[in-house]
Amino acid sequence: MIHFTGRWFTTFGPMELEQNGDTVRGTYGLAGSIHGTVAGDSLTFEYSEPGETGDGWFALRRHGKFVGDYRPEGALQGRTWEGLRDFDGIWDSSFGRLRIIQSEESVTGFYEGVGPATIQGSMEDGRLVFRYQEPQAQGQGWFELGADGMSFAGQWCADGRQQWQQWTGRRILPTPGLTWLVVLEAHWQRSLADNEYAFGHMLREFFARLENVKVRQRFFHDEASLEHWCRELLYLPEPAILMIASHGTPEGLSVHGKTIDTGNVVASLQFADNLKLLHFSSCLVMHDSANGAGIGAVLGKVAFPISGYTTSVDWGGSALIEFTYLDMILAKHLTPAQAAARLPNLLGFAGDDSAADSPYAAAGFRFFPPVI
Repeated sequence: MIHFTGRWFTTFGPMELEQNGDTVRGTYGLAGSIHGTVAGDSLTFEYSEPGETGDGWFALRRHGKFVGDYRPEGALQGRTWEGLRDFDGIWDSSFGRLRIIQSEESVTGFYEGVGPATIQGSMEDGRLVFRYQEPQAQGQGWFELGADGMSFAGQWCADGRQQWQQWTGRRILPTPGLTWLVVLEAHWQRSLADNEYAFGHMLREFFARLENVKVRQRFFHDEASLEHWCRELLYLPEPAILMIASHGTPEGLSVHGKTIDTGNVVASLQFADNLKLLHFSSCLVMHDSANGAGIGAVLGKVAFPISGYTTSVDWGGSALIEFTYLDMILAKHLTPAQAAARLPNLLGFAGDDSAADSPYAAAGFRFFPPVI
């Protein structure tokens, strides 16, 4: 039987749940209450708080994380409600930000304090016992969770040494309502004669009007630098939309004459639980999406939606598409799936057909939903 019992840190503050059999009751925030029934790995519930009642569902993605949504009484569509418990989440630690993913059997962590590093461990009598691996060192350690679930204390020791040292951390909670738009972009300019232009510059200015959106633009020049910036998404506690912009081919992203396999890019983001959309602003990367090669090999296998183009899309045309697409999500609060469905109706050339008198050829926009 799946158990939701425990202290959760959720979209709407701390939540205490207690499960007896298939019945769950709990409290959250200052005066909210929740009760519901578990079936399989999901909890369907009703909630009540001052001035609002409604219903919703939570699905346990793993021991330390649930995803779901809620719908206030009278509302037409649901809204996101997610939660973390135990060690699962993002921590401000002795070695910088630390991302921990906790399942029933094992615990995996990532940090960058001394370069790309990982921890692998398991729970033993309430203590997280682990091995760590850094670029130039490895060793062992342990963490114990604080009584309030907001901090941990522990120690680490490098292999070959006997001296143990402290490793502490404090949980980082998301800023309510905030969403990140992260633009990772290859340089379009090929010579000094080319003018300066980039999608990230334009998007940053355009979305500056939205107080709940933070835009970050970073440039990459090869696969290693792209992977570095993708790893940074692990350490953002808030929801994020990732747009990768570069030249492209059916085989992948084209950067300085080399091809970056889009399947590898997608796979590198598998632990980015906060990722709500990955959009490729690149020609042709979705061209072979139906035959299981390249990007097609990973579609439908990850927990975030993916979109992009099947054609050699016009640079200005893709800008019009992406401003409309992202604005529907970030400013109009549509889900990525809802925005993708409306896009061809708003901009006819975004789909597979373009009007005879259109100055823009059909872009062949494609959207693939996440695995549930």
